Amino acid sequence: MPATRYYRIEDWESIEEWKSFIDMKIELKELKAERLNLQRMVNDRTNELKQEVDKRELKELEEQRLGLQRIVDDRERELKHEAEKIELKELKAERHSLQGMIDDRTKELNHEVEKRKRIELEVAKLERLNVIGQLAAGLGHEVRNPMTTIRGFLQMLQNKTDLLTYKSYFDLMIEELDRTNSIISDFLSLAKNKQTELKRQSLNNLLANLFPLLLADAYTQGKNCIFEPGDQADVDIDTNEITQLVLNFARNGLESMSKDGCLTIKTFMEGQNRVVSFKDEGMGINPEHISKLGTPFFTTKESGTGLGLSMCYSIADRHRAQIEVETGSDGTTFLVRFPQPESVIYS
Repeated sequence: MPATRYYRIEDWESIEEWKSFIDMKIELKELKAERLNLQRMVNDRTNELKQEVDKRELKELEEQRLGLQRIVDDRERELKHEAEKIELKELKAERHSLQGMIDDRTKELNHEVEKRKRIELEVAKLERLNVIGQLAAGLGHEVRNPMTTIRGFLQMLQNKTDLLTYKSYFDLMIEELDRTNSIISDFLSLAKNKQTELKRQSLNNLLANLFPLLLADAYTQGKNCIFEPGDQADVDIDTNEITQLVLNFARNGLESMSKDGCLTIKTFMEGQNRVVSFKDEGMGINPEHISKLGTPFFTTKESGTGLGLSMCYSIADRHRAQIEVETGSDGTTFLVRFPQPESVIYS
């Protein structure tokens, strides 16, 4: 059909063609409307499907997020638990360390308290020795003068022929006067202000010179004495006073033992201290007597004066030395620790 033809009835060859054309137009219009409707339905369904997909994706994503959140939460709890365990371990270690520090400090304080108590006892003991020494120094000279006069007259009278019958009495009186004079000498040695002449020398040499005398004393009692000198530096000492100290400790050790007992004397270094030890094989010292050692007039001997150990403590004090006692059922050890000499050498 020509393009210029109008869509009028008169332009068509027949009515049937025109009706056919109109029907086609109507059908085309309906098809277009149907197509548009289908397009809307497709679009709507597409949107619905898209929303469904979005919802599903969102749900899956939400589930994934929740799953990841659970994993994160679980990991956080694990990490928190691990951190608590680590912190607890560190706290335990720190507590253990602090407890160790507290224990060490407690031991130090206990040691200091014990040391202070020992020092207080030593000071009290030395004060008593000093008082007795001052008393002895004040009275010694006054007492010795009349004693010397009495002894001289007794010696003169014991030689008279008409008094020979009483010679044994005179000997006994002279012996007692000499013993009294010896006790006064011991008193005088307790004086804190007694002049001490220090000289730097070897304790080993001094003990080696005294050892034959000690060995002879031991043999006369049926006992033994051993001297074990160790490597030791020289020390500032007063020869006469340290000799008296050694004799007192050695004889006390010998007297404390039964027959066949052995006294061992050793010298050695302990840090900067020069140490002399006297170890006997006696029955040991009663614990309640330990604190009384060195107290004037305290003795467990029947014929003792209680001044021998007092003299030793006084001599040690003048030499800045310390006396320590270790005792048990297998015997007693007295240790005398002399400090490192000062830079000045005494002559």
